[in-house]
Parts: sequence; C-alpha cells; structure tokens
Amino acid sequence: MRAGRVAGVLVAGALAFLPASAHAGARADYKQMFTTPVPGASTGSDTEILYKHPDDPQAKPIPVREEVFTFPKGTTWDTTVVPDCTVTDVELMLLGRDACPPETWIGEGKGDTSMSGFPGAGETKLIVNGFDRDAGVRVAGGAEPFGPYFVAQLVRKGRVVTVQVPRTPGGPPDGESALRYVHNVFPPRSAGDRAFTRTPSTCPASGSWRFEARLTFADGVVEHDTYDMPCRPG
Repeated sequence: MRAGRVAGVLVAGALAFLPASAHAGARADYKQMFTTPVPGASTGSDTEILYKHPDDPQAKPIPVREEVFTFPKGTTWDTTVVPDCTVTDVELMLLGRDACPPETWIGEGKGDTSMSGFPGAGETKLIVNGFDRDAGVRVAGGAEPFGPYFVAQLVRKGRVVTVQVPRTPGGPPDGESALRYVHNVFPPRSAGDRAFTRTPSTCPASGSWRFEARLTFADGVVEHDTYDMPCRPG
C-alpha cells in the first residue's frame, strides 16, 4: 500500500471516530465529555480532537501551541486519590510509561497521531500516557514503537486545565510535526468514597454539561470550541 493511500486511510479512520455531534471548527473538530452522565459520581474523561489545516482538511495542521480546557461548573478533583509520579522529565523522555510507578498512571491515548509534513509520510501513530503530579498531569508521548518521547505538562487551576504542547521536529513548511488526532481517555479513579474526578452534583435545566476549549496555534490564531454532553437529571 502506498504511503499516500495509507495517509488517506488514517485520515478517514480518524474522521470516523468523531461523532456527528462533535463541534466542527475551522481548525479542530472537538469533543470532550465525562465517562458517566450521572451527577455527583466518580468519573473519568474522554477527549477527542481532530486538528485540520483551515485551507485543506487533509493536509498537515498548523501546530497547536496551547490547549485550554474548561470543565463544567461544579466539577471537582481530589488529587490525594492518586499518588504522584515524581521522576524527572528526562526519565520520562527516555522510558515513557516504564518511568513511573503503575499506580500513578491515569490514562492513555487511543489512536493518537501526528503529521510531519514530509511528502508521502502521512500520519504517525503516537503512544501517549498520563501520570498524576500535584494539581495536574504529566503526559509522555512519542512515535510508535520506541519514541523518543516528548513530555507535556497539564496544569489545573480550578476547573481549567492548560496544556503547553511541546514543539517536535518535522518537515515542511515549518520544520515541525503537528498533532493530527487526539483521543485521550482517563478512566475513573476512586479510593473509598473519594473520587479523583467527580461530576457536578446536578444536571442543569438544559440537560447537558458544557465543556469548552481554547486552542492557540503557531500562527497566533485562537479558536474557541464547545461541546455539550447530555447528563442525567436527578
């Protein structure tokens, strides 16, 4: 199978993963939700983003520099539920998931890809794993099967999670690789009655919880996206 055909298959596959209800922006198709619609419950999170070039949806996207996610009002976290991974960034870059104790792991990518922009290269599959640390998450990601890995820091303040996306080497036109498809799933984690993440205590009159994303790209453009997840009334 030629590289160009492989790229087309990967793009079609990524598009198939995103439901029709995902918010389709000029540069990103965005969906983010809890893993349960039940108010006041221990939950995980499920985030999907398909990055697109505004002039050609199948071309390498303009690299994203920052992702800011705002969770619904009333979402709470208890970071004492999961122990911290305290290894250095260098260890994470070299060893990936093997660097951190298993109990600190909180989620992974499900089919994440990037694009280098080299002719015929198509999409590259990524291994992505997240580990708890303080009021945030450390993510180690890299090309299959052996990396090298990059490290990204997810910092949470209140219900806002900010991700500084590291630059990685790539091809034309900018000498960088760009995230293409992101599907990161963090399952629920609990300790007795305590929940690492808990859904809001009520489902609003609208019948949905709103997630918001602010995405800043390498050319300075900022895109705002939203996703409304149906919740279960009490």
